[in-house]
Amino acid sequence: MIERLDQAYQRFFEIDSAGRPGFKKREKYTSFTLTQTGWKLLGGNRVRIQNHNYKFVKSRPIKGEIKTVTIKRDACGYLWICFSVEKKPSTPELPRTGNAVGLDFGLKDFLVTSDGEKIQAPELLKKSLEEVQDLHKKLSRKERGSNNRKEAKRRLAKKYRQIDNQRKDFHFKLARRLFSRYDVVCIEELNVGAMKELWGRKVSDLGFASFVKILEHVAQKEGKEVRKIDRWFPSSQTCSDCSHRYEDLSLEERTWTCEECGSLHDRDLNAARNVLERALSSAEAGVRPSGAAARDATSK
Repeated sequence: MIERLDQAYQRFFEIDSAGRPGFKKREKYTSFTLTQTGWKLLGGNRVRIQNHNYKFVKSRPIKGEIKTVTIKRDACGYLWICFSVEKKPSTPELPRTGNAVGLDFGLKDFLVTSDGEKIQAPELLKKSLEEVQDLHKKLSRKERGSNNRKEAKRRLAKKYRQIDNQRKDFHFKLARRLFSRYDVVCIEELNVGAMKELWGRKVSDLGFASFVKILEHVAQKEGKEVRKIDRWFPSSQTCSDCSHRYEDLSLEERTWTCEECGSLHDRDLNAARNVLERALSSAEAGVRPSGAAARDATSK
């Protein structure tokens, strides 16, 4: 806590826009971190913090040297104990394939790969929307500061956490499935803020930004690679066969025919293939397009 206060004052004196640290109520303080003192792991699932012993449920074995211990309280009222450890990098589990793939994010299809596969997202918030709205209504009817309001707030937080956990499960499984087939995954940088302004809740429900973070996390763990191309590259407007640009392509057009070479393009598949080609333009030898994209490249 003292280290956090010191960091806050350093930011205050070094950064003009940083405000002076202020008092925070106990209810609003959601975590604290202990370094090498103030705690002791007693073995098994027991830990001593200050002069009190606590039991906790292990989500996984603790491997490595423990550097810090953080106690967090979430919006549901649950307490979490987080061990930060220093250990040697783990051995990758997924095999090397030598393949690469381009991905195009979309609202109709969550992902379209340069191989032609279309992946749908479960849209978990949409499925639970009536229940979420009902919980919001119940919360709004409770008196502020009352125990009933606190309980209603916890119920709503639990529902949101359930949706978030299900979404993360889908993202992690999809990321591992992709990296079991490819060594390099190529994507576009997304302007998620602008997408939310246009399409609102659905963008949040799909979770593009969180999926990219999970994709990068799995790539680092498994010794794979995520390559990004500039968001301003016209991947949907550019013909993946002859590179001619169709500048008048509208959002409603899902297919279009190239005026130069006559190729008929599926909008999203064409974009995914352009993302792959753009990202691999400076690729090392030994990384190759996969599947249909490889066949197309051979036939050109």
